[in-house]
Amino acid sequence: GENIVVGGANRWTYDSFVNWEFFPKGWIEKGIPPILVYFKETQTPEQEWNKGPGAAANAPEKLASGAVAGQVHFFPVICNPEQIKAQFELRGCAKLPSTVD
Repeated sequence: GENIVVGGANRWTYDSFVNWEFFPKGWIEKGIPPILVYFKETQTPEQEWNKGPGAAANAPEKLASGAVAGQVHFFPVICNPEQIKAQFELRGCAKLPSTVD
């Protein structure tokens, strides 16, 4: 389907991922299902990256603290979170340390 924020197909290569996380952070490690999955990618055209939540995620102070610029995506966890985590890891999706958003 089409992306409602920036348009275009909702398809990204795994090697374009620069970060991913579950929210709230730490729930999955406690065996509690998280609510949201977050990922940031660089395949979307750069001029779209600061739309929606990207403006905050790509702010100069975030980048200075170690974040990587890209397009932000969120989706609800309506699947097995352990399974999607395993797939992110299996496919080599980049992940920043949890101290960096």
